[in-house]
Order: sequence, then C-alpha cells, then structure tokens
Amino acid sequence: MAITSEPVLEIRDARRGFAERKALCEVSLTVAAGEILSLLGPNGAGKTTLMRAAAGRLRLDAGTARVVGRDPARDHLARRALGIVPQSIALYPHLTARENLDVFARLMGLKGKQVKQAVALGLKRSGLADRANDLLTDLSGGMQRRLNIIAATLHEPRLLLLDEPTVGVDVNAREAIHALLHDLRDAGMGMLLTTHDFEQADSLADRVAFMLDGVIVAEGRVDELVTSVFGTAKELVVSLDHPADDAAQAVLQSFELRPMRDQRLWSGPLTGGYEELPEIEQKLEQSGLHAAEIRLRDPGLNGVFLHLTGREADS
Repeated sequence: MAITSEPVLEIRDARRGFAERKALCEVSLTVAAGEILSLLGPNGAGKTTLMRAAAGRLRLDAGTARVVGRDPARDHLARRALGIVPQSIALYPHLTARENLDVFARLMGLKGKQVKQAVALGLKRSGLADRANDLLTDLSGGMQRRLNIIAATLHEPRLLLLDEPTVGVDVNAREAIHALLHDLRDAGMGMLLTTHDFEQADSLADRVAFMLDGVIVAEGRVDELVTSVFGTAKELVVSLDHPADDAAQAVLQSFELRPMRDQRLWSGPLTGGYEELPEIEQKLEQSGLHAAEIRLRDPGLNGVFLHLTGREADS
C-alpha cells in the first residue's frame, strides 16, 4: 500500500445546510494517495452531500474542499485529478466493453495512442480482456460494475469517488470488485466511497468514517475502532421473541446491552466467555423474557456504530 503524506483530498470544517436541515456540520477529513476511506452511516447522514462537495458539484456554506490542493468547484486541474463512479451503471448499453472505454477515454481528453493504451490497460485491470467485444447488455452485473469503475479511471485520476460500488451484486462479483479496487489503491490511487455494507467496509477500506446527522462521530482503522469500543471483549447478541418492556429493558441494560431492531435485538460487549451465557439466560427468564437466541461473536463495525451512536446504520 503506497500511502504518502500529502492528501489527495482534504476537507476542512465543511458546513452545508438545506433550508432548516444541516447536512454537514464542521466536517473534516483527508484521503491519502494509495488509501481507501469508507463513509458509513444511515440515509440522511450527510454522505452524499460530502461526496458532492468533494467532487466540486456543491458549494459549501463554509469550510473548504481541496483535491490535490485545488478547489474542484473552480479549478479544472482539480477536476482532472478526479474520477467519479456513480451508483447506477453509467455506460452505453448498445456498445461493447471496448467501445465504451474508447468513448470515455476520448471524453476525458485522451488522444491517439493514449486512448489505445488506456483501453488496453482498463480491460486488463477489469479482467474483461476476453469479453472486450461483448455488448454491455451481454455482461453480468458484476462485470458491468467493474467496467463502470474502469471507465472513471482511464485518465489515471489521483482521487476516485465511488457511491455504493457493489450494490446489487453477489458475493463472487463483490470480491472481484474488491480486488480491482485494491489493485487501483496499490497503484497509488486514493479513494473515498460510501456504503451501507459494514462487512464490505471491514474487508475493503483502510480507514472508515462514521457519519450521523452531518457529523463524523468516529474515524480510524477498523481494528482501532473495534478495540476502542469492545477492547478484548466479544460481542453479546440477544434476540428476543417480543419487544422488551421497561422492566426487561432495565435487565438488558444491566448487561450493558443496547437495542438494535424494535427492542427485539440487543447487543453489547461481554468480557467473560461462553460460561456466562447460562446465567444471562436465567436472569432474562426471571424477568419474563424468553431469548430466542443468545450468542457471542467477534465484534465488528455494526456493533461499534451502535455503541457510538445508539442507532443502527440503516435506521
């Protein structure tokens, strides 16, 4: 991984409001060359607004957004250093894979041999060299998404912005997309991406940033964030048959558990081991609660987000 000290994206004290709603509240973050930073949070958290500001497509009320040290809203060199991958497939369905890349290379200002070289490299990176002459409509959803990513990188941008890059694809296709993004990262490209998939962020990103109500509530490496909340503890998950009443909630909270979905699913750190589970089940039954399932698992980003914010990522 080729991370350098100079950021390819730097956002400082960004503020942006829409009518009475504050979409961004003093947001600051950086992305280095050769680094993947994933933005995580529920709908309405401010992720899209932040991405639009980074792309120069939205003016901030206050603060700054800089790509390679320049303002993407004003400076063509900053925009030249950008690649943007939308959530929807932004390709021509009646063209082949090669023809699509040829068109996008020319739209990005490449000429002559540059176009041929960029298209050849793009087909190789995407693993689609053997499907180069197939129409887009004959490619699988995962292949189309890989081509969509490559189309945004033909001019070798310093920063790649991606909105939900694996939405709607199966596990194998997702792994192929992850491999492509890691290859681009290892070639020195910085990336900022949004996702609702915490498992994806865990396996893909070098750092993650949790957003909620226009604020970054936590940022760092996945292992550091998990340790900051759970330490060496496991995550205890209790699934109930029905929502907990006030008395039952008090019992659950005595185990440092927090509710996830409609008071039926509760989660929290457990410093002990499996030997504590029978006692927990007994106390729950004494309070009139029947646990459909009690389990321990290695903690992840879902648990971190819940305990930092009191909310689930998709709430």
